[in-house]
Amino acid sequence: MSIKIKQKNFKPLIAPLFLLASGFMFGQKAVNDTVKEKTKDIEEVVVIGYGKVKKSDLTGSVSSVSAKDLAATPAMNALQALQGRAAGLNIVTAGGAPGAGANVTVRGGASITQGTEPLYIVDGFQLDNALNIINPNDIESIDVLKGASAIAIYGARGSNGIIVIKTKTGKKGRITINYNSFMSFDMLSKKLDMVSNSEQFVKYQYEMAQLQGKTTQWSNVFDNSLGTDSPGFYTGAFARINNRYASAPALDWQERMLGGTGVTQNHNVSVSAGSDKTQTFISYNYNKQDGLLQNFSETRNSLRANINSELYKGIRLDFSSMFNSNSTNGGGAYSGMKKILLQPITGGTLFSQDQLFNTQTFPDFSALDSGFDTENPYIETAASTQNRRVRTFLANVGLEFDFLKDFTFRTAGSYNWTNTKATAFSDKNSRAYLTDPVNTGINGSIGNSEAYRYQITNTLTYNKTLGEKHKITGLIGNEIIYQESESNSMRLVRFPSILNYGLDDISNATVADKSTDRSSFSLLSYFARVNYNYDNRYLLTGTVRRDGSSKFGPDNKWGVFPSVAAAWRVSEEGFWKNSKIENYVNDLKFRFEYGIVGNNSIPDNVFRTNVVGTDYPLNNTVGNLALVTSSVLGNRMVQWEEMRSTNIGVDLALFNNRIKLTSEWYNNNVTGMLLETVLPASTGYARQFKNIGSMKNTGMEFTLNSINVKSGDFRWSTDANVGFNKSKVLSLDEGRQFRNFSVGSNRAGMVTYYATVGEELGDMYGYVYQGIYTTDDFIQESNGSLTLKPGVVKPASGTPKPGDIKFAADNEAGDQFTRKLVKIGNGTPDFIGGISNNFSYKGFDLAVFLKFSVGGDIYNATKHSLSPYALFQNTPSEFGDNYYRIIDPNTGQATTNLARLKELNPDEESRLWSLNTTNSGYITYPSSYYVEDGSYLRIAMVTLGYSFPREFLSHVKLTNARIYFTVNNLATITGYSGYDPEVSAASGVTVTPGYDSSSYPRSRSYVLGINLTF
Repeated sequence: MSIKIKQKNFKPLIAPLFLLASGFMFGQKAVNDTVKEKTKDIEEVVVIGYGKVKKSDLTGSVSSVSAKDLAATPAMNALQALQGRAAGLNIVTAGGAPGAGANVTVRGGASITQGTEPLYIVDGFQLDNALNIINPNDIESIDVLKGASAIAIYGARGSNGIIVIKTKTGKKGRITINYNSFMSFDMLSKKLDMVSNSEQFVKYQYEMAQLQGKTTQWSNVFDNSLGTDSPGFYTGAFARINNRYASAPALDWQERMLGGTGVTQNHNVSVSAGSDKTQTFISYNYNKQDGLLQNFSETRNSLRANINSELYKGIRLDFSSMFNSNSTNGGGAYSGMKKILLQPITGGTLFSQDQLFNTQTFPDFSALDSGFDTENPYIETAASTQNRRVRTFLANVGLEFDFLKDFTFRTAGSYNWTNTKATAFSDKNSRAYLTDPVNTGINGSIGNSEAYRYQITNTLTYNKTLGEKHKITGLIGNEIIYQESESNSMRLVRFPSILNYGLDDISNATVADKSTDRSSFSLLSYFARVNYNYDNRYLLTGTVRRDGSSKFGPDNKWGVFPSVAAAWRVSEEGFWKNSKIENYVNDLKFRFEYGIVGNNSIPDNVFRTNVVGTDYPLNNTVGNLALVTSSVLGNRMVQWEEMRSTNIGVDLALFNNRIKLTSEWYNNNVTGMLLETVLPASTGYARQFKNIGSMKNTGMEFTLNSINVKSGDFRWSTDANVGFNKSKVLSLDEGRQFRNFSVGSNRAGMVTYYATVGEELGDMYGYVYQGIYTTDDFIQESNGSLTLKPGVVKPASGTPKPGDIKFAADNEAGDQFTRKLVKIGNGTPDFIGGISNNFSYKGFDLAVFLKFSVGGDIYNATKHSLSPYALFQNTPSEFGDNYYRIIDPNTGQATTNLARLKELNPDEESRLWSLNTTNSGYITYPSSYYVEDGSYLRIAMVTLGYSFPREFLSHVKLTNARIYFTVNNLATITGYSGYDPEVSAASGVTVTPGYDSSSYPRSRSYVLGINLTF
């Protein structure tokens, strides 16, 4: 269910909804007055770079998510489970298709054109795309490192934030077997309101055909090919439509294509065993998700083994390994929603309803109108298939030695191997075959890539307490990372039409394109950190890291990244402990940190100019191989991008730790940005990487944890977080005030994003839509011609007519539209967050999780692509019910009489544009008409569970048993008219956020699950 708010600005709704949903009202008693004893919390431990620290001793900015929080969300991967759980972490999925990717940013990211993905560290080692690979059941905790003190220890790779994942290990004691399973039934959560009445649809088609000179084509489909010269063809057209289609059935393409039920099943079994010396943890996970569309599914298999052993007193060994296999049918995305939505709902007199659905009608419709570009999606999803298989193997081993009482030396190594195979195949029912059966025909593609990385890390830790109040922890280390990858691909055409075995036999196909690639990268690092703790009151942390990267030239390989952080635990001071305020404020800590971190997220070898092979005609013959320089000019001066980060934080605990509040302010300045700039043509090169430009991200974050009620068997707690981030471009290329990034295409919905000096990232540019020209804008002359009244905005060219689109004036005189791009929106949210309320009573538990995003516009390119531009295609009801009528039903032909047009179009100002050819061109323009407020409040998850009592469990040989029922994506309160406001269809969420183009809709799922422990 999507609850649409009919108002322009959705933001005022969020504040009261936030307070209501959080369950914590200031002014109300949050503490049960009958509780006299203090709550004794278990000291939380946070995993940081190359170590861990008690949360009370933390000086950096870190958000933590526990295994319990992750387990509360039945999910295919940790990305889904983590959404909305950590302040400052923004995860936006590309759509609802099985295996769809996601854009992940921490505090807005730290780049414009390069990657903004955070660094993932799993059990001390780098693992790319970890949240999508690691089985969420294997995760013990996730710590999001955000401040300079926390991330500077990683130097070169920390500017986009760091997500540290710790996996589960075996426990001492008897063998424990856990079995977790759930089955999910997925259904379409929302349908777009399209024209669904056959008579209305055919009348709409008639109007378009008449205004665009395609009446004969219309008749061939809807009027038994009746000739336009037949008596009464025009005057009787509306009567014939009424007689033939008033009760004719209409095909609901959304229901037929997406109206079924997708089933997801998940099975996870883990075994934990351990003695005093050795602990073992083994797990296996199987997850299969079938999408709502045919041939869209995802299958995951994951196997993990962790072993920790004390070989001898003071000597410890840890080993972990993982194998993950992920197969995605459908490619993990689907950009063809417009193909479903635009399909004709009746075949008229040309096709029966059964033929309309089960036949590839694209050749017939496109032959009648070349603008028709939407093949039958039911046939196409069967005829054109895609598969992507990713296999990952990971092995980590570490050895620790304690010596000289206060020293620990650790050496650890990791090996990570990934293999990816992507295939696509289109048979003779596909659009590719039908549009070019000779040169393309049956076709396919195969792509293979393989990559491996090894990492060796050595650290020496010194831990000493001097006297009773001075605690010193020192760390020095070095690290080597090397990774190598290679890939090859080929595109194949003209497969034989008989004895065709597809990609299993390509011997009779023709290779149209082929390519190979190979790259390598290495990083050598030295680092050190000192933590000083005086009497648990004054905390000081200093770090420094020196990184050498192979991505830079010989003179610029090395970068140095220092940081410093300090914290003051005011609540540990004597004057605090001896005052009454301690009874109410149990903990108060101020934190400050400043540091520099780097970024080397650029392609390999950009410091040199590469050469590529080409063909050089000689003596009028081809086939002479030659070498030429590539279009990218090398730059030996390119060096590290740097981010200077400042963070101020306050940690507060109230009322016997019943309320905990963390607040952060940060300012991240990025200088020497690694940008690919365009070179003058006179240089002979197209592009070059340079250190140019700067930007900053400034924001605030708040995290609230409260125990609202704790009385007898009943407990109610709330966890909430909210993050504000504002970016600003400080400088760009020499002399440039902006860079633009176009997304989409004319028919699919194109908009241009600008990164402008002095402005925020995410600005959308286009033209300001001001409705349509109405009869009140014209004077009708005695000869019937129309003249635009003085003061009315003139179009860019030509003479407008009633019903034409009107864009705002953009010239200096303010009287004419000249196609000057202006800002029409911004896709970056003002703030994002999540709220979790957890209730328990005896064996029952209830969890309600909400997530929200406020501000941030969406360019509804789906709506753009559904605007009327071709015959036979459907349109949204918003348009089909309310377009400007030009055709007079009495005559069946267009009228230019102002009085008659006013009769045909009551409330002219509220109508949308007419169906003439002028507007068919205008609707390709990026327009503010398609910009909508993307704010939303989503009831993301509701779970009701029951844990069986111990008395029952003892009889069935179980130590724990819980059953639960979950509804995911229960409802969304939003003003957005598309499928879902949480969308990022364009790559590069920092520069081009809020772009929605035919994205696969997010489903609502009903989940039944069980947790058993033996």
